[in-house]
Amino acid sequence: MTYDGVLTLLGEFGRYQKWMCFLLCLPSISGALQIIITVFTLAVPDHRCALPGVDNDTWQVQHAHHAHLINVSIPPGTSSPYSKCKNYSPTNGAGASYNGNASSTGAWNGSSSHHGDLFSLGTESCSRYVYDQSLYASTVTTQMNLVCERSLYRSHSQMMVMLGSLMGSQLIGLISDMWGRKIAMMLSIVLHVTSAFALTWARNYVMLMIFNVPLGMSVSGFICSSFVLSMELVGPSKRVWPGYGIMAAWSVGMMLLAPLAYWLRDWSNLQLATAILAAPLLSYWWLIPESPRWLLSKNRVSDAERIVARAARVNKVTLPPGLLEKTHMGMQTASVPLWKACSNVRLFFRHLIIFFAWFVTSTTYYGLSWNVGTLGGSVYVNLALSGAVELVSFVICILLLDRIGRRALCCGLLMIAGVTCTATLLPVLYAPPSLQWVTTVLALTGKLGIAGAFGTIYILSSELLPTVLRNSGMGASSVCARIGGIIAPYIANMAESIEGEAATAIPLVIFGLSSMVAGMLLFFLPETLRRRLPETIQDAIDMGRKSEKGKQLETEFEVTVKS
Repeated sequence: MTYDGVLTLLGEFGRYQKWMCFLLCLPSISGALQIIITVFTLAVPDHRCALPGVDNDTWQVQHAHHAHLINVSIPPGTSSPYSKCKNYSPTNGAGASYNGNASSTGAWNGSSSHHGDLFSLGTESCSRYVYDQSLYASTVTTQMNLVCERSLYRSHSQMMVMLGSLMGSQLIGLISDMWGRKIAMMLSIVLHVTSAFALTWARNYVMLMIFNVPLGMSVSGFICSSFVLSMELVGPSKRVWPGYGIMAAWSVGMMLLAPLAYWLRDWSNLQLATAILAAPLLSYWWLIPESPRWLLSKNRVSDAERIVARAARVNKVTLPPGLLEKTHMGMQTASVPLWKACSNVRLFFRHLIIFFAWFVTSTTYYGLSWNVGTLGGSVYVNLALSGAVELVSFVICILLLDRIGRRALCCGLLMIAGVTCTATLLPVLYAPPSLQWVTTVLALTGKLGIAGAFGTIYILSSELLPTVLRNSGMGASSVCARIGGIIAPYIANMAESIEGEAATAIPLVIFGLSSMVAGMLLFFLPETLRRRLPETIQDAIDMGRKSEKGKQLETEFEVTVKS
């Protein structure tokens, strides 16, 4: 008997598996809190240059003389009342004309004729900044002045998280195969909690960059480990549920972050709160079992028997004695290097399309997640809605996945994301301010599409790749997705560095156009619904062909299902 046969006798998705899968979904909530938290910790409030010589300058205008002083010191901005990065160059002795107290009406004598004496017509970059604190008491951006010439540093910070995610997905994957799923998950959780607390005390940019790398490693590490472990605890016909459950938990984390950030307006307090919420995950050492499948692969039959026996008691089923001793892992097909597929033109272009789709889906997903702060309306409401529409998309996927097929569903979702994101350019340029909510609705609809596509592309890819290439192919797809995540913050943050009315829409248009291209390319892939998984490279080549071999693959699957 195979291990999947044991799971069928045990109950493919019994009470024990449901409880374990619930626990394995919870780390994803903490992962979302730490990855999406930069919407608030790296938020950019309204700002301008601090008035030279004025020690207690504020963004809010304190009185008429303060307003006049701002007007003669700061040039007007193109999309804001004041330039965010420039002030007029003060002449020698200009600072002496201020008494250093913006709240004093005597700080400025009120005569506009002195402008020519105190300031030249030229401008210079700010040496200090003042920020609007009505929405955020403090952010990493305001504390470290990551604006203007240093605005790219925000994207660098998010990039380091995703770079860590790339490293973690590869490193933790190796640990998982060598020392077990549980060990890999616990190492990731310890790293996660440690780096989350460490970020609370990051007081300079170097510390921020250093701590972001292990944070990214930990998130990808425990999500990959929990995904694999849940897949190996659940029967073959129910494995779609844990996958979507983990993604749904991520969406719940996004929704939870919104009220948490609304309550805690200081970035370090918010970071500390999310770190505290992650700490209970350390108890998983006593709550989560090792994968029986992995234990059997290492010939640790007695350890696997204890776990399966516990599951049988919870599921209230009786298993034959010595069942696992008669269990084998099924036929093991020797894997081959991914480059072997390049010898066939059909497979070569098929893999290119898959890798591009993963890259675009990841870029667009993370870009839209981080971009909610630039949309109209409340950033807190936008983020909560962003998580809610993801849950809706997963319900749609579950309902349609086995009805219209993986390819059609994934293409449709990518096209929805592409069209709606590209369409945001119209309300941004032509709609009055009272209709700017249309931009938010379109962007959230795009988020619905891309979130569903993210889950569907995983299933489509795994069913297209032959068994001999599945591990290496999915690993390469994951790398492409991580690279997309690395690039995403640079596109998402474009709106902060572009002047003009179209600034808000430009990142969305980039995400939209790339999603439409990916959606159209997916039409060239074969459908995998009700098709037997390809075992060899030749099986993969025959998929989608109107040939006897291709028909035979489908016929064999139908016979297997009926039997």
